[in-house]
Amino acid sequence: MTAVTERMFRETLDGLGLNPESGGWDSIRHFNLVMELEARWGAKIPIGDVERLKSFSDFYFRIPCRPAKVLALDADNTLWNGIVSEDGPFAVTPYTAFQKGVLELKSRGVILVLLSKNDPVNGGASPIEQAFARSDMPLSLDDFAFAGVGWDPKPGNILAAAKALNVGTDAFVFVDDNPHERAQMKDHLPEVMVVDVSDGMRESGFEGLAAELGDSYFADAGKTEEDALRAGRPAVMPPADAAFSKADYLKTLDLKVRPSPAKEADVPRLAQMAAKTNQFNATTIRRTEDEFRALLADRTKRVYVFRLDDKFGAMGIVCYIVADAEAGRITDFAMSCRAMGRTLEYFAYRYVCGRMGADGGAMPVPVDFRATEKNGPFAEFLRRLAAGDSETYCSEVGG
Repeated sequence: MTAVTERMFRETLDGLGLNPESGGWDSIRHFNLVMELEARWGAKIPIGDVERLKSFSDFYFRIPCRPAKVLALDADNTLWNGIVSEDGPFAVTPYTAFQKGVLELKSRGVILVLLSKNDPVNGGASPIEQAFARSDMPLSLDDFAFAGVGWDPKPGNILAAAKALNVGTDAFVFVDDNPHERAQMKDHLPEVMVVDVSDGMRESGFEGLAAELGDSYFADAGKTEEDALRAGRPAVMPPADAAFSKADYLKTLDLKVRPSPAKEADVPRLAQMAAKTNQFNATTIRRTEDEFRALLADRTKRVYVFRLDDKFGAMGIVCYIVADAEAGRITDFAMSCRAMGRTLEYFAYRYVCGRMGADGGAMPVPVDFRATEKNGPFAEFLRRLAAGDSETYCSEVGG
């Protein structure tokens, strides 16, 4: 199974004359596209959902295998055989091979999220904490960037995880042995990629599933230095103490930025970000490696990359900006969701303005912007810039 990228999907629809963003859209083309989704990409669309599909993204999110960032996992009868709240934390049997495979995905930069209907985490006293603390359990709770443990519906926990991790819900792959949980996820969050678990998978302890996930949804993970850096970082969440302001929190991170013109070695990371970044992306232009190389060779263009470090370690390239020197404007501006909330965007914008010899006023260099369903955070950034809000807690370092 090969993950279908947004670019591949768009090119296919354009070739078929079935892109809903093109003119002349009608009910016949709508029906034909639904049929293509089911026949070509294996989508399973309930008849009641057909009329809800309106935009390009609505259709794309129904493709069952797309590039993903986050693996959300159930625990009982998924990571181990048994139910900790019934059998006890020391009676369940770990699915060792599957858990080791999940750890391998984490080492490649895949973000892990736990979604389990069990008693909430309670300072080590809850059954699920005791299960994960066992010496024969390959995974530990610390391996998860977000743990949604409780009795609330799992779609709600996915939403909470997406907000905490600054990623879209369409970036999640969900694995759960319970068909009711899978059906509920598909119904409430159809953009989440739900793995259809067969009886054979359950009987084998999900052996081989992690490798299949790695070859499909997460095939791009581990290809860049930034993927490896992400794998080794702890989950960083702002303190819950309301008396501790966001400014205080950012100051504690000791944010250091290393800006530089992009080089050939940066091209794979630039293309990776262009393909995956949605929320903080000015235009969502999906440039390829060859297109970035052409930009680097064009004397009228400037491509800048920004590497970010904090007290937890290096994050690598998490932002890039493409500027048209002749036109005096920024054409591409993208930043990884991992860097959102750290005020890097203000630093990067002012840095490029300085390199272009522009100063004074709230927005001395105009930024090309195309609103999408998902880049609201970038629109908010532009609004704040125009209002003169550009405070940053990032400082520049060399190297």
